[in-house]
Amino acid sequence: MSEEAVQGPATRSAETVKRDRRVELIAAIMLSAATVVTAWSAYQATRWSGDQAESYTTASALRTESVRSANVANRQVLIDVDTFINWLDAAADGDQARADDIHARMRAEFIPPFDEWLAGAPLDHLPPGTPFELESYTLAATAEADDLEAQAAQAFEDGTRSNEVGDDFVLAAVLFASVLFFAGLAGTFDSLRAQVLLLGLGALVFVVGTAIVLSLPQDVGF
Repeated sequence: MSEEAVQGPATRSAETVKRDRRVELIAAIMLSAATVVTAWSAYQATRWSGDQAESYTTASALRTESVRSANVANRQVLIDVDTFINWLDAAADGDQARADDIHARMRAEFIPPFDEWLAGAPLDHLPPGTPFELESYTLAATAEADDLEAQAAQAFEDGTRSNEVGDDFVLAAVLFASVLFFAGLAGTFDSLRAQVLLLGLGALVFVVGTAIVLSLPQDVGF
């Protein structure tokens, strides 16, 4: 250990005392700033983690509703197909009364495409194909299922984005913790070179961490 380090504060040169005070002041400023921004980064990481969980929960619920609507649409298609087959049987048997009765019992969504298909019939013949091939055959339940799936995909994407932002805030918090380490360690050295090196490293890491925080969206919770 150097002779200067062994000597008490009273015997040290005025220049060394001033230098140490400057180092302590700079270190204190860095410690204070890093502490505040570390706390903010930790808060933001928590907020975005909550947003992630909420988005994933929403995506899961929307996908459940989408599957439910798709199941409803599938059942409606089966009903329409069964009704259509029964109508074909009645038409093939020449039972117009039964065919008209089946037509009257068709689902409201199926009647327009069925009538459009039937209108294209040649004289005394059934039209080619089926009503299910027409663009007019659409189900509200299918459209709802597609819309819910799109919303679920967007919610999942939002959750993934929130997770990425939260991870970036965690990284920033780690960097600011390094600033606390460098700034606190600088005051324990008597060597000016060591002090400058540690404070310089701390300042560099602080700038990088601050740039990361400023580049990220902020969730203040209001």
